[in-house]
Amino acid sequence: MIECVSLQNFKCFSAKRDIRMARMTILYGHNGRGKSSLSQALLLVGQSMKERNDLDQLVIVGDQVKLDSFADIKTKGSGEDEVKFWIDTDKEHVEMGFSPFEGKPQLGRLSSLFFNGEDRFEAQTTKSADANDGGEKVAFSTSDISVLQQLKGITYISAGRLGPVNDALRNDSLPLNSVGTRGENLLNALSHQTPEFVSFVGQCLSKILGGGAIQIPNPEATRLELMLNSRDGDQLFHPVNVGFGYSYVLPVIVGTLLAENGSVVVVENPEAHLHPGAQSRIMEFLIEQSLKKDLQLIIETHSDHVVNGMRISMKKGTLKPSDSVIQHFAYAEEAEDPVVTCITSDSHGNLSDYPEDFQDEWTAQMLELV
Repeated sequence: MIECVSLQNFKCFSAKRDIRMARMTILYGHNGRGKSSLSQALLLVGQSMKERNDLDQLVIVGDQVKLDSFADIKTKGSGEDEVKFWIDTDKEHVEMGFSPFEGKPQLGRLSSLFFNGEDRFEAQTTKSADANDGGEKVAFSTSDISVLQQLKGITYISAGRLGPVNDALRNDSLPLNSVGTRGENLLNALSHQTPEFVSFVGQCLSKILGGGAIQIPNPEATRLELMLNSRDGDQLFHPVNVGFGYSYVLPVIVGTLLAENGSVVVVENPEAHLHPGAQSRIMEFLIEQSLKKDLQLIIETHSDHVVNGMRISMKKGTLKPSDSVIQHFAYAEEAEDPVVTCITSDSHGNLSDYPEDFQDEWTAQMLELV
């Protein structure tokens, strides 16, 4: 599992920032404080490896994230051109640097690569190089770097999920294990699964939301139809006539169930359109699947119920203290970069730190009402 990710000259992080990770990493904090940057760094590396099966270029506009251009991901006004990422596991230490790619603004050019302290660049003379200039820097293959290969299979469920979709055109050329970052391939992915899988999705939906049923009436049709209910039973309706929460949580459920064993899963705002009890229970589901499939989860959230769902699992003994970490993102007046506070939990669910603006809104509102 990834134990630490470090960022430098990337978006709002000008100085090198080390961010500890665990089986479940919760990213929490105010809007616009850098929470998404951690996930986006991994997604950029993942989509670059998937598209090119190597890391000679950083693909900035790809199938996972579209961040416009290299100029947009580089810290504004930093004076440095190279964007740097570090990824650490218990066995691997990878350091990567990317520079602007002349004439291709939506790509970054790999400019440095170290693996376990070894410089993975070597000087090679090319046909276009002058015989006396020593050649140009060319990277060795990254095929033997396990964490980079792992990131090719990263699953990403974004906050911008589509919501209720009644039907969709079948597309057999799409990956059968992907619902898409916005849930756009949900029906297609479900239509290729077994009836037992779809039935289990319904059971998960019912458990999280206190009742629910799902069906694709004709999974071999050219145009696929989705039917739902907010109660257990046989009477089903089009999603547009069922609560939004059902459509928003389905990509999270199906995407997690279809994720490769041992892979990384990024979920933004799993609490979207869910009532507080369901917000807590979606965490139970995610934790259960993480343990069952050895998934590493990165959860970006604004919900205290999501955080407390993790704490309750800790107290129940489902998770160990080493299994989870909360990274709280904030700005301090004296600091240009975001301030990131690492919060851990003990076996009773007690947290190591309560920084300002962390789980304090309820208290502040109660004080206003007293």
